[in-house]
Amino acid sequence: MFKETERSRRTQSGLDYSKIVIINNTDYLYPPTGAVVDQDEYTEMKRNLISIVRDVELYVDDYIKHIKGIQYLHSREFSRRYRYSTLQYFHKELGLL
Repeated sequence: MFKETERSRRTQSGLDYSKIVIINNTDYLYPPTGAVVDQDEYTEMKRNLISIVRDVELYVDDYIKHIKGIQYLHSREFSRRYRYSTLQYFHKELGLL
């Protein structure tokens, strides 16, 4: 997702869904570790949260459907989207084992 923040214009930052981490135990999230996010990027994320959630769900669902054999992606498309994806390490959490 491309953002229209000062930082994104300077550094071409954005969201990389291929680096998703599946966390089932929310104890790992609290207390917050002090990660720093620019205020303008936080505001941009909040403004686009519905779109981000929809895109992440689609990204994960397409992966699951492909791995389960429900709906295969073309091999080039699968490679382009998931070649470097972390989802391969979360098959248990995704119900793929």
